[in-house]
Amino acid sequence: SGINHIIVDPEILWAVSPHYIVAFLINSPDVAFVTVGAVFLAVTGAEALYADLGHFGRKPIVLAWLAIVFPCLLLNYAGQGAFILANGGVVGHPFFEMNGGWTLIPMVVLATAATVIASQAVISGAFSLTR
Repeated sequence: SGINHIIVDPEILWAVSPHYIVAFLINSPDVAFVTVGAVFLAVTGAEALYADLGHFGRKPIVLAWLAIVFPCLLLNYAGQGAFILANGGVVGHPFFEMNGGWTLIPMVVLATAATVIASQAVISGAFSLTR
């Protein structure tokens, strides 16, 4: 869903440049600390990652993350950024708002499924660690 908005404003891809990341960390250390924590959780899906490591091992997890998860997240988050910039920064829920019309219902189903899967991963991970 992010590709449509990236096509409209491809300049958003400059956000991946390490130059901007380092400048953000230096110029806004308080905000950067919270942001880096949120990005870590959003990008890695840490709770699912740790649960899956015990079941699948490192190699399949790294391969799946680099080949599928990271590119999809990058496209989605960059698309959300482009959508927010196109709307003057006034957006409540960019993931849902950038998917108007018929695509809204599938995105709600996808987000719900992702939430259920993540919660089940936490339960499986806690069980595996306890066992």
